[in-house]
Amino acid sequence: MSHPAVFAVVTGGGTSGHVVPAIAILELLEDLGHSSKSLRYVGSRRGVEKTLMQELQFECEYLPISGLQRGLSIKSFLRNALLPQAILRSYVHAYLLIRRWKPDVVISVGGYASSPMAFAARLRGVSLVCVSYDRTPGLATRRQAKHATSVAVAFEGSRLPGATITGAPVRHELRELDVAARRASARHALGIPQDRLMLSVVGGSLGSAVLNDNIERILEAMGQMQADSTALYHICGHRHLGVSVLQAPVGVLYTRVAYETRMTDLLAATDVMVCRAGASTIAEIATVGVAAIVVPWKDAAENHQHRNASWLQERGGALVVNESDIAKGALTDAIISLLKNGTERNNLATAARSCGELHRGRTLGDLIEAASHH
Repeated sequence: MSHPAVFAVVTGGGTSGHVVPAIAILELLEDLGHSSKSLRYVGSRRGVEKTLMQELQFECEYLPISGLQRGLSIKSFLRNALLPQAILRSYVHAYLLIRRWKPDVVISVGGYASSPMAFAARLRGVSLVCVSYDRTPGLATRRQAKHATSVAVAFEGSRLPGATITGAPVRHELRELDVAARRASARHALGIPQDRLMLSVVGGSLGSAVLNDNIERILEAMGQMQADSTALYHICGHRHLGVSVLQAPVGVLYTRVAYETRMTDLLAATDVMVCRAGASTIAEIATVGVAAIVVPWKDAAENHQHRNASWLQERGGALVVNESDIAKGALTDAIISLLKNGTERNNLATAARSCGELHRGRTLGDLIEAASHH
């Protein structure tokens, strides 16, 4: 039985911050006419990718590689002790996959899970495209970019060699989203009345303790607004779901979920979004055009979330509140101010959308196709 030729393998993973861009690239290549049967995804067995990829049509492989555990538990110690073996097995597995599939191009979205396939591509002489969507590229991307056929970046002024500005990879649904047309059905799907001002608080796939700890204060402030005029949609993360649920003030509709797969509906339904500054989140805000208050994670590697947020803030496309200012009420003040000011919300959303023009285009797809002929 003959198998179709493999055009591209997209690799990387561990967190949704890597997996979502990987899915976006696969969808972009489909939009350019490549069959889903000619596309592959390779990630980590221990990451979130098995959950995120299960409903898609792409063939997937998962390597035993995992990241270094920084905890002091016995479980973390044992996983670290087994890490060298898992890494070696992953590199061998990656080499065998490249030899079997013979792809035209390997596309790395970074993270520890991308290293084996990127290295195997080099050994087999397969074109490698590194895609960096953070304003500060990660370690794996910096290493791979030195040997890549092409390097795609979302921001100008990249330190990576030979970088081409292509915008960030964003999922097909978001690239094509018409917020005005989708808004009513999105509100209905999420259970939010059409006439309420909707605030969304999104902490990423793992949730954010900093944002979650402020929900009570946010609810109290929203309770001071006109009764039955507001709704708070809170994505708290699976690890935080067991924490006691807060009682919302009378007149505020409060919805709390661990994770939300319907991000297109959420973005279309939302009046104001409070979120972290991961690269995918910033790209989605810009692609769709959402009024956002961004709270960069202060412990992010090389402060990259603050740099991502600054890019949007400098262009008038977001408000930025630092973690250190939350205790002084800066986040709550910004939320209430935006909820009360439709003109400012519209200005932020319009400026954000103007920043997302590259994300909505096909420049990244064109770069990948060109590299495949290298």
